[in-house]
Formats: sequence, structure tokens, C-alpha cells
Amino acid sequence: MNTLAARAQEFSRALELSAGVIDPAELPSLRAVAARAQERSRLSAEHTVVALAGATGTGKSSLFNRIVGVDAARTSAQRPTTERPLAAVAETAQLADGSRELLNWLGVQERHELEVGRRRPDGLVLLDLPDHDSVVVDHRARADHVTERADVLVWVTNPQKYADGLLHTHYLSESLHPEGTVIVALNQIDRLTAQERTAVTDDLSRLLEQEGVTAQVLAISALTGEGVPELERQITRAVLHRETATAAIVNQVRASAHHLLELLPPAGETRRSLGGAREELTTALSVAAGVPLVVSAVRDATRRDAALKTGWPALRWVSRLRADPLRTLGLRAPTHRASEVEHELQRSSVPSASPSSRAAVQSATREYIGRASTALGERGSERLSETVVTDSGALIEAVDAHIVRSVPRRSARWWTVVSVLQWLLFAGAVTGGLWLLGLFVLDLLRIPSDTFTVPIDLGVPVPLPTLLLIGGVGAGLLVAGVARLAARATAARFARRTERELRRGIEQVAAAAVFAPVDHELATIAAAREAATAAAE
Repeated sequence: MNTLAARAQEFSRALELSAGVIDPAELPSLRAVAARAQERSRLSAEHTVVALAGATGTGKSSLFNRIVGVDAARTSAQRPTTERPLAAVAETAQLADGSRELLNWLGVQERHELEVGRRRPDGLVLLDLPDHDSVVVDHRARADHVTERADVLVWVTNPQKYADGLLHTHYLSESLHPEGTVIVALNQIDRLTAQERTAVTDDLSRLLEQEGVTAQVLAISALTGEGVPELERQITRAVLHRETATAAIVNQVRASAHHLLELLPPAGETRRSLGGAREELTTALSVAAGVPLVVSAVRDATRRDAALKTGWPALRWVSRLRADPLRTLGLRAPTHRASEVEHELQRSSVPSASPSSRAAVQSATREYIGRASTALGERGSERLSETVVTDSGALIEAVDAHIVRSVPRRSARWWTVVSVLQWLLFAGAVTGGLWLLGLFVLDLLRIPSDTFTVPIDLGVPVPLPTLLLIGGVGAGLLVAGVARLAARATAARFARRTERELRRGIEQVAAAAVFAPVDHELATIAAAREAATAAAE
């Protein structure tokens, strides 16, 4: 990632995703860096802002006038002298619009025009800032505002104030400006002997090295002009190398992105590694919602339905005397076509979850969130625990509603075949019975009739009506017995299928209520880390 705009965009995205994950107190300063970066990326890249900053009485304004060549900045023995930033701009007409927008962003209203030349390259914006230790709070705020946004900083100090604690601890050591964009100008060296100059310069360099500050130290005199040409060459070099125009803010973004990575939870559990906790929660929900009871009811209801379909027709009324297990639980579909609203409002009659079952659901939910707590961070874990764990009752209700919608009324194809066969056998038995009844009536009335008989293997003649009656009843009862055995296997198969389907549905309910919020939080944190890493590279 090479451009400031791209870094600023990724960093802003990382901050947006991190809201609610990191400490809110950290966000304002990070967002300020992102805002500055986005603003600077939209401004002129052809200008380089060089700011002269320093304490009261160090001679910033005098040095500013020496570089500019005219008395543009007011100098006086009265302190503070500089009340607001003053700009000296060297630019061609083509860059004029860019400098106006840039100075408005910096909050600089006063400007002095410079001719573009060898000592004043095109695109130079030189600023004289208020004193950073001014007794006027507004002056210090203006100085800090520009200091944070300048591309090149020239810290002006003098032999009396070069070891100032505020300069070193608050500004130089905490500066986010990269190497080559910070210059420490030791002013007023005309007041020192050659030996004193060497001693002060060496001591200043030692202090900067101890604090880990990478800055070039130049000994100058704004009064005599000694060392000022070298300072001008350094400024010119920075302006001619346009990459320094964004180096400072890029470094701020990178440092802030690294800090954000430290604030974000470390990479931890993934969805795959949470599989065991998902399984535990699904099982706990299944038990709490009475899935074992529902599966048992499906098994018993299937056997009852099979008996009603395949049993001996004359005895099927016995099976109807048995209560329908699914209807008892409120899971048998109504005879009329329920509207969508009625369907949503329908609730099963499965016994409510026991306190121990609800506690098991809460425990499994808390365990799932706990497994992901490392990757979620403290705030994410607490937020999810408050919104998910405490709502186990609603979770169980959602599972119950799913059960109401999901338990189907199943039937096997072979039931129809057996039912047709049973009715044929029943019809034969009824025919034989009616036939025998008719023969009995004719005999009772002494009305002659032909007798129809059929021989069997034993040679005993059996009347055809008797064969139809006995054969129909016997075969029907035999088929009913075989069908009852087959229905047991069918009921077991339907029960297993129902259990699988209900479990998948419960997983979907749990996914929407528990897994999805956790996964979303993990994905958000991962995306924030990815964006912050891209901004920090």
C-alpha cells in the first residue's frame, strides 16, 4: 500500500469496524489521525508544509523573517509575539488553488507571497507558529494543531532552552514524523564561544539520541545568518522530494494502525474450532425443547397411522381409540388450511423446559461464547453474554416454533398397497358372509337352491361362501400382523429422520440467535485487523 489515500481509507475502515470492540476512550485520538489523513490525502500533493515551532523567546519569527527575506513576522521583546500562524508561500500560478485549500485546512489565515527561486522552490509553504509554551491557551492549541499536520518540522530552540522538558517529552519524543522530516535548529549561537557551541550542540544531540529521536541538529543564528543557508538547503531538499509532503501523516497513520492492532483482540478461535461447543448447545436445546419426546411421539404416531391404514378394516376402530401422540403434543396439522399468521402463533403442547434444561442451555451458550472470548475480546464477550445468554427462554421458544412447523405427517407407500389388499380381503369375507346368510334364509324358508362347493386337498367339500368368509378373515388378520411388524421398522426409520431434521432445524435456530452474532463479531474483528494491518504496512 503506497498512497496516503489508500492507507487513510483502510485505517478509517478499521476504526469503523473496531467501534464497540476496543475501549471507546481510544477512538477519538485515532479518529482524529484518520480524519487528518483523509483530509490531507484530498489536498494538494504539490505543496510541502514546513513549520517553524518552538518555545517563547527562541527566535522563531526572526528566523522566519531571515528565511523569507522580509520582516513578514512581527518580532518584539514582548511575549508572546506570534498570536496565530503566519504562512509564506512560494508557488506558481498553477498551484495557487491548492495552497488556499491547504491553508484553510491548517487553519492559517495570514499569508505572505514569495517569489519562486533557487532558495524558495515551487510549492514551499513556510509557517511561523505561536509558541508551544505560550501562557495563552488558544495560542498553544493553534500551534499544536499545525504541528500535528505539518510535513516538515523545524524545532527552534536556543542555548537556554534546548533541554526544556516540555519540548523533549511532549513534542520531540512523541513526534510521529519520520526520519528526515524533523530538524532541530539551535538558534542564537552567536552568543556562544566556539567551545560553548560544541558543548551545547553535542549535549543536545546526546539528549535526542537518548530519547530515540531521529532529527538533524543545526547550529544557526537568525541575527547574523550563520547556519541559515544550510537550514534553507535542508528545507529545499525536503520540498524538492515531494514524498516528504505525505511522509509525516503516513507515519502517523502507520503508528496509529499499529496501536489499533494492539488494542484489538488477538486472532483466536475460528468457526471450525468452535464445532464442539456448537454441538453441545444444539444438544442442550434439543433436550430443553423436548425433541426426544417429539421423536418418541413420531414413532408411536407412525405405528398408529400404519395400523389405521393396514389393519383389518373391521378392527381399525380399536386403533382409533388410542390417542394420537402428535395431536396430544399439538404437532398434528389441523384439518383446515391454517393461515400463515395462525401457523406462526401455533405452539406445541410439549411440556415446558425444566429449570435444569434451561440452565443447560444457558451453560452451553455461555460455553460457546467463552470458547471464542479470546478472539472476541472483553467487550465483545460481555456484550454477547448480555444479549444472548440471558435470552435462553426466547431461544427455546424459537425452537418450539420450529418444531411446530417442521414435524410432518409421514406415510409409507406400502401402506396404500396393503390397504387395498385388506379391503379386497374384507370384501371377499363380506361377500362370503352375505352369501352364507342368503343360503341360510333360503333354507329356512324351504326354498330349494343349488349348493356351490369346491374341493380342497383333503377331499372335504367346502362351500365357496365359507371359503370366502374364512379365507378373507384369516388372510386379513395375517396381513395385519405382518404389517404391524413392518410398521415398527418404518416407525423407527421415520423417528430417526425426524430427529435429524429437527436437529438441523435447531442448529439453524441456534445459528440465527447465537452462532451468527458470534460469527459476525469474529468476522468484524478479523476484518478490522486486516484493514489495520494493511494501513500499518
